[in-house]
Amino acid sequence: MEFTDHDLIGEFRAGSTVAFERLMGRYERLGYSIAYGFTGEREAALDVSQNVFIRVHSKLSTYKTDGNFKSWIARVAMNESCNWKRSQKRHRATVLDEEISAGPGAPQEDRLWEREARQHVNQSLARLKPQHQLAVVLRYFEAMPIREIAGVIGTSEGVVKNILFRSLRKMKVEVGASMEVA
Repeated sequence: MEFTDHDLIGEFRAGSTVAFERLMGRYERLGYSIAYGFTGEREAALDVSQNVFIRVHSKLSTYKTDGNFKSWIARVAMNESCNWKRSQKRHRATVLDEEISAGPGAPQEDRLWEREARQHVNQSLARLKPQHQLAVVLRYFEAMPIREIAGVIGTSEGVVKNILFRSLRKMKVEVGASMEVA
């Protein structure tokens, strides 16, 4: 028998650590995807997603079970990601990219090109408003339906479609311009 999120929340409130582990297992990928969409860095996304579940653990006793738990997790992940971005701006921390350890020739150039393109996409995504970033991440990293994204963001499906259209258009222009310069 598969337990629902609300069943597991009830078990957690009754003292079951296994129930929380099951909830975390269900949503750790979602938390990581959102964090990665905001940070653009693997290590930072791992740190942020860990903070997400620390926050969820500490606030789960006050969660109102009449809501959508997946949407709540996504909002917590967005808030933690925004907190991370603010702290990065304050501290002006820099993260070095991983070294490319390949032989000479075209394969290395291809990897450099792919890495550069991915970097431009991440930078463009990072310049979107947090709500727009979340919509793009949920739709294109998590393949979440428009209806669910609307629930997470707290708006209508039409507004989500508009956010996605405008965000992708803006990213396409920015990435295209930055790739031409490079």
